[in-house]
Amino acid sequence: MRGSRSLLLWTLLGIAGVLLLVWGFPRAFPFAARDWQVTREEAIDLALERLRDLGEPVEDPYIVAWLDSDSALERRLQLALRDHDAEWLWKSGLPAQVRAWEVYVYPSDALRDDWTYVARVSLSGDVHVLRLRLDPQLPGAPISPQQARDRADAFLAEQGIDVSRYGEPQVRTLQLSNRTDTTVRYPDRIYKPWEKVTQGIAVAFSGDRLVGMQPWLEDPEERQLQRTLRPVQFTSIAWLMVVILLSVMLALPFLKRYHEGEVGVRRSAQIFLLVAGCGLLLSLLTMRGVSQGVGMGLVSRAQTSWLWALFVVIFNVFPIALVGFFAWAVGESICRERWGRKLAAFDALFQKEWGNATVARASLIGWMAGLLAAGGTVAMLVALRRWDAWALFSYTQGFQSRWPGLEVLLSNSYVLPAYMTAVLCVLPGVGRRLGIVAGGVAAVLEAMIAIPPPVLPLPLGHGLPVLLFMAAVPALLFLAYDLLTVLTAGVVFNVVLGSYPLLTAADPSLQFQGAFALALVAAPLLASVRYLGSDKEFVYRYEDIPPHVRRIADRERQRVELETARRIQSSILPELPPRLSGVDIAHAYLPASEVGGDFYDVLALEDGRLAVAVGDVAGHGVSSGLVMSMAKSALAVQVTFDPDVAAVFRTLNRVVHQTARKRLLATLCYALLDPKRLELLYASAGHLYPYRITAAGKVDPLESTAYPLGVRGILQVEPRTARLQPGDSLFLFSDGLVEARADGSEEQFGFERLEQSLARHAPGGVEAIRDGVLADVDRFTRHAPREDDQTILVLRLP
Repeated sequence: MRGSRSLLLWTLLGIAGVLLLVWGFPRAFPFAARDWQVTREEAIDLALERLRDLGEPVEDPYIVAWLDSDSALERRLQLALRDHDAEWLWKSGLPAQVRAWEVYVYPSDALRDDWTYVARVSLSGDVHVLRLRLDPQLPGAPISPQQARDRADAFLAEQGIDVSRYGEPQVRTLQLSNRTDTTVRYPDRIYKPWEKVTQGIAVAFSGDRLVGMQPWLEDPEERQLQRTLRPVQFTSIAWLMVVILLSVMLALPFLKRYHEGEVGVRRSAQIFLLVAGCGLLLSLLTMRGVSQGVGMGLVSRAQTSWLWALFVVIFNVFPIALVGFFAWAVGESICRERWGRKLAAFDALFQKEWGNATVARASLIGWMAGLLAAGGTVAMLVALRRWDAWALFSYTQGFQSRWPGLEVLLSNSYVLPAYMTAVLCVLPGVGRRLGIVAGGVAAVLEAMIAIPPPVLPLPLGHGLPVLLFMAAVPALLFLAYDLLTVLTAGVVFNVVLGSYPLLTAADPSLQFQGAFALALVAAPLLASVRYLGSDKEFVYRYEDIPPHVRRIADRERQRVELETARRIQSSILPELPPRLSGVDIAHAYLPASEVGGDFYDVLALEDGRLAVAVGDVAGHGVSSGLVMSMAKSALAVQVTFDPDVAAVFRTLNRVVHQTARKRLLATLCYALLDPKRLELLYASAGHLYPYRITAAGKVDPLESTAYPLGVRGILQVEPRTARLQPGDSLFLFSDGLVEARADGSEEQFGFERLEQSLARHAPGGVEAIRDGVLADVDRFTRHAPREDDQTILVLRLP
């Protein structure tokens, strides 16, 4: 019941928004189109027909027609409302010139400036401009001022223009190299909206040939007016720069999260293709009109259209689509855990699951919020008139093709990435670190910069509340509802304001175009509205991980597991003190991977002896590390219980034999060192012999031979005894030391080099022996990565 009341309230708010829109639009835009009954195709036909009055038609012409806007004229008219009412200004005919169809006629292979005819047709069907362009170098017969005036009067009468409205004409001439061009200017004597501005209509002659007519306007404060309009002129460039900056800023967290396996690309790719496809189609529809005025050297006018479309796709469409790609990938990973439900309705659209209450509810609220935002914006614009702040109607949607409704819809695909960036990335990203209020403020600021407003109030200082309102709506809707609600409201808001002139046009085909745009936006709502009261919900599930990203995630998980195993192993291997029972000790353990197979220990016994061990499980990695850990643990327990050499080997052999099952063998060198009696009792099970190094630097191997641990169920070991001298050192090590080699070489470090290194570093302490041997090995291998674990244990008697 509570949900039904909420939907009913939103429906009433949407209706209120429509009423505000109908009431406020003609007041906020008093010079918007009235009596719009001429389509683009009709304007072209009318222009071609009337241009026959100037000369023969162009054979196989290339025609460029678009809805042109005169922002400067509209701004002048807005300022004129201080002294005149809107109806009086409309009677002057000037508001009809704010927006009109501009039609250029080119020969098929002409350059940009080589047009033959141009016409300007108002939305109600009046022709304001008819011009024929002649080469300035062509000669022409002279014409007297009186002849020019008589012919101009007759021509204006033929065009249905009442010459009595205008005052005494002025005849101006321009001397060219081969002819004299003449202009007859008729000042308007009835309608003078401005004190310092004069305006009227002019008829032009090239030599004695009449080449057309057009309105004229002289304003001594033109530069000041241009400064007022400068924000409008730089809006598109600034927005494009923001889009490129956003794509770069979002690329960095995307690459990091993608490498870590946190984001997928399937849904992002779908969004990229959707935005890019809409942008590409829009570019193809509008390339003729948008590229008018663009010059590219010796490229023909027709070729310029295609090159401009390519330029727009590369430097405009592609960056915008890329922002959409990154915004979803990064934003979804941010919102997935805490705000995953806010993605459900939007994700349902891509999964073609439209028949549920989740989509229906988000679509309905989004539609009503968009209508309310449109009506509220228009009402605010009306209120701003008190401070002489206006929004330019000429800034709103321009139409360049025969499908204006489709243009309105496609152009709004550009704003979707910016909306997604604000509510998916900025709001939750900043909110997670600084709090939800800070996140909302950051999202509003980003929306003000990155989302092009459908209306731009001037001056900007007075229009700031309107811009703030338009930017705050998506953030508030996302906090209260979900992503689909935000995007639906944004598109409805823009489409309603853009298509309103079409909906109120006098021509039924234009009305259809406006309704067509709104119907396409309403598709999700229309497809799901019957489920509005049902219990069928769509639950968001993150399943957009392609196989290669899963492999990245698996590798990352394995890395974490190996790192955990390495830390556990490091905690098992002891950090030996520098001295035990008067014996100096130095050791080094350098695993070849995260988890090694070598182990070592020096344990002090109660009778003053030291139990010394170095072992090596075949290979390295997790399996070797597990066997090593068990062997090391068994060693510590056995030494505590019975440190006898034979007992230790029996226990460790049984552990390895039962655990590894001959798949992984282990070697062990174990000794009991008595520093008081200067005696060493030792044995080796397949391990490299330890070395005794005298104080004079003599190096002797202490030989002892037996099978490795785990080969047989019962291991026979014959302990040996070695007599030591004060100052003697013992060097125990693993085979990774003598088998070390440089990359690409088969030559190993070997026993001979090891013995020479021990003799060379013997005069130093135990640390000098350890560090010297490791340095010699590293120098020999030329810093190559280790192929096997390297373990060193050095002890020196006092």
